[in-house]
Amino acid sequence: MQGSEADTAQYDVYAPPRAHVADLATETASTEFYVVSLRKFWLLFVATFGLYSYYWFYRHWARYRASHREPLWPVPRAIFSIFFMHSLNRNVDDALRKARLVHVWWPATSATAFVVFSIASAICSRLAGRIETLPWLDYASIALLVPIGWTMAATQYAANAACEDSRGARNARMTKANLAWLVLGGLFWLAYLASLVLISSPLAIDVDLPQR
Repeated sequence: MQGSEADTAQYDVYAPPRAHVADLATETASTEFYVVSLRKFWLLFVATFGLYSYYWFYRHWARYRASHREPLWPVPRAIFSIFFMHSLNRNVDDALRKARLVHVWWPATSATAFVVFSIASAICSRLAGRIETLPWLDYASIALLVPIGWTMAATQYAANAACEDSRGARNARMTKANLAWLVLGGLFWLAYLASLVLISSPLAIDVDLPQR
């Protein structure tokens, strides 16, 4: 009994391999950006005093380079992130539009806020190390991590949506490496808080050396 033409073409060993366009489009969309749950993002960002952002930017640009096969360097873009946040948000927004996914956010405004808050935090940190009479600058530098993280979380939420995983379920579990960073970050936070308590403690006595 002879099969149909479609069946013959399907089992033709000499026919060139054909990929399903829909499957390829879905695979590209799901790997175009770094996917992580917002809970995991915030835990690692806060625990590491924002140092997680370097890894975060690197993973996004590495994914984008692999997906689009563009000759870009993820490491410099992670180090000098303030110069590339706008382009990252623009790429995420373009991916959402191409996939016709509805996601309400403001990519340009969020990127600009990230740049402003990052520069402000860096300035406060440098001035705090030079002007000892203004300890509040050090506190301001730490406090600015909150709006910086907020702008990055907005990008992450949009990137998750573009990769068809809004909740970041595929990268929500904490790995052993993540837990190690949380432990180290917790120790740093304890040391930082202890230093603040010692500095502001009334028991701290300034000892003046006798003049000769």
